[in-house]
Amino acid sequence: MTKFLSVSKPKSSAQIVAKQHMKKHLKRIRNKEYGRLRDMVPAIANKQHVSKVTVIEEAVRYIDELHRALASRLTNTEITSAHGNADVLKDIVHSLIPTDFFERRAPPAVDYEKQQKLPSYLCRNKRPARLV
Repeated sequence: MTKFLSVSKPKSSAQIVAKQHMKKHLKRIRNKEYGRLRDMVPAIANKQHVSKVTVIEEAVRYIDELHRALASRLTNTEITSAHGNADVLKDIVHSLIPTDFFERRAPPAVDYEKQQKLPSYLCRNKRPARLV
């Protein structure tokens, strides 16, 4: 039986620093998204210190609650009398979605970083344009 050892090139200090900065950046993004999810769930929206596990559990409960509300609304409304009218179903679903749900976008600075071969803090000459 042959064992394979992984052989990797020694990393430069710039690569190590870049990897650390990328990890911090991704952690900030992840924490921001947990905050956005926490703000969308009514049961925990007003609480300041909530664990990530609690955020996920409450989000799952909230989604289940929305599914139950949609199912009961579909069975109790005029859809049963309209025999599945697609426009009525569409109106009901749209009434349950927050108005700004589809308008939420990632900031453009994140897109800039994704397009670059090197992180911006390693590029001396090229800096992203400031967004106002």
